[in-house]
Amino acid sequence: MDVSKTKLKAIKHGDNVKIRGEVFRVSAVQPAEGSPNITLELQGHDGGSVTLIGLPKARVELAAN
Repeated sequence: MDVSKTKLKAIKHGDNVKIRGEVFRVSAVQPAEGSPNITLELQGHDGGSVTLIGLPKARVELAAN
């Protein structure tokens, strides 16, 4: 699986992101209310979900399929 560092503002629904070695599928991307942050809803391969909130310029690893 190829990996590249990508800003949060470039992440889209359906992308795969890698955080601390775990790969998650992005199920939703939306601006956080009242702040410049972006909220990502992530689904793990085991069915669990995680919400990631960060600045648009923060970088995560975008995993290619």
